[in-house]
Amino acid sequence: MTNGSASLKLHLPTLLLIVFIDFVGIGALIPILPYTVIDELGYSETVMTALLACFSLAMFIGNPILGRLSDKFGRKPVLMGSLAIGTVAHFTFAFSEHIALLFISRIIAGLAAGNIGVIQALIADNTSTEDRAKYMGFMGASIGAGFVFGPALGGLLSGVGGGPLHQAPFAIAGIFTVFALLLATRLPYMAPIKLADTGAVRGNALGRSIQLFKGPLGLFALSFFLLNLSFSQVEAAFVLLLKDVFAYQASDTGWLFTYVGICIIIVEGGLIGIAVKRFGEVGTIMGGTSLLTAGQFMTALLAAGLVLGNVAPLAAVLICTTMVCIGFAFTNPSLSSAASKAARADEMGGALGLVQGFGSLGQVIGLAAAGPLYATGAGQLSFGTGGTISFLLLLTVFFIAKKPKASTA
Repeated sequence: MTNGSASLKLHLPTLLLIVFIDFVGIGALIPILPYTVIDELGYSETVMTALLACFSLAMFIGNPILGRLSDKFGRKPVLMGSLAIGTVAHFTFAFSEHIALLFISRIIAGLAAGNIGVIQALIADNTSTEDRAKYMGFMGASIGAGFVFGPALGGLLSGVGGGPLHQAPFAIAGIFTVFALLLATRLPYMAPIKLADTGAVRGNALGRSIQLFKGPLGLFALSFFLLNLSFSQVEAAFVLLLKDVFAYQASDTGWLFTYVGICIIIVEGGLIGIAVKRFGEVGTIMGGTSLLTAGQFMTALLAAGLVLGNVAPLAAVLICTTMVCIGFAFTNPSLSSAASKAARADEMGGALGLVQGFGSLGQVIGLAAAGPLYATGAGQLSFGTGGTISFLLLLTVFFIAKKPKASTA
C-alpha cells in the first residue's frame, strides 16, 4: 500500500485535473440551458430538465460498465477511451442547434463521464482505508473546482461569437477534454485486477452486481440514489427559480454557481478531513445531510417569499445556497469513502461503479421530475420534495451506522 500511495501522490494532480475537466463540461451547461432551450429554441421546462436528465441516465449506464471494464482490462485504457469519446461529444454539442443532436451528444458525453467511477477505483486501489476519505475529498474538491469554472465559463462566454449561447463554452470544454486525454497518456499502466472466484456468478458481471447490491453496498447505493435525487433539484429547479423569481441572466447564474463551487472546494479540499477525524465518516455524513435537508426546506420557503425573499433577496439566496452546497460537500465524499471500505479489493471498480451508477439514476429521476414539479408548484414543490428526500437519506444513514462492518478482504 505504501508504494501504491506514493504512486498515487505522484499522479494525483493528473487524476484530479481529469475530474476537474469532466465537471467543467457538466457545469458549463447549467447557467445557460434555460436560455438556450426555453428562450432560443422555444421548448418547455420539461424538455430542458430532460436534456439534463439524459446525461445522468447515460452516466448511470456508463459507471458500472466502465468500472467493470477497468477491473478486467486495466484503469488507464478505459479512462483514455472514455475521454476520447467525451471529446467528440463536447464538440458535437457545441456546434449543434437541433434538439435531437443536442440530446444525442449529451447521452454520449454521459456514457463517457462514467469514468468517474474508474478514477474513484484507482484512488481506492492505491490508498489505505485511513487516508481514503482525504483523497476522496481531494477528488470532491476537483469536482467543486469544475463547478466553479464550468458555470462561470458557461455564463461568461454565453453568446460569444454570435452563435447559440452554448457554442463557445462547449467548444472550450472540448479543448479541455483533449488536454485531459493527453494528460491521461502520462499515467502508468496498471495491470487489471485479478477477480476472485465467486462461484456460480464467476464471469457473470450482472450476477456479481446483484451480489454486491445484496451486501453492505446496497445501503450505500440507496444513499447515493437519494443524495443525487435530492441535490439534482439544485441543478435544474434552482436555475429556473433564479430566472423566474429574481430575473437573473445567464451570467448572473454563472457567478452564483461559481460561489457554490468555491464553497465545495473549501469543504472538500480541507474541512472534510478535519470533520472525519473528529466525527467519523458516518457522523460527517449525518451532519452534511442534516444541513442539506434544512437548506432545501429553506429554499422552498424562499421560493414562497417567506425567508427574506422580498426584503433582502440576495442574502436569502446566499444563505440557502450555502447550506445546500456545504451539506452536499460534506456528504458526498464521505459516502464515497465509506462505500469503498465496504467493497472487496478485487471488486473495487465494479462496486464503486454500481454505487455511483445508482447516484446517476437518482439524478436521472430528480432532473426529469424537476421540470414537471416546477411547472406544477414552482420552487416550493421542487425544493420541498428535495428536502423530504434528503430526510429519507438521513434515515438511511442511521441504518448504515447500526449495520455491522463487513470484511473487505
